[in-house]
Amino acid sequence: MKLTSNQVTKFLFASEGIGAVFVSIFIAAYLLGLPSTEVRHSEPIFRTALSIFGILFVILVLVTLLISFYIKKNKE
Repeated sequence: MKLTSNQVTKFLFASEGIGAVFVSIFIAAYLLGLPSTEVRHSEPIFRTALSIFGILFVILVLVTLLISFYIKKNKE
């Protein structure tokens, strides 16, 4: 499996984008409750979005690790 620099760049941007969406939703869930101590991450809309983007982010991180190990192994 040969990956071009362009393919790797697109994959990494996708991973970073999913991570940024996840962190944005997570921060919004905490900041929308201010100035009280209420945290909204248990509401269904936030919980669902965090679950979806969190799972996607973990999968992309694991795939990135596997690809990096594969590429490193093939270079040796």
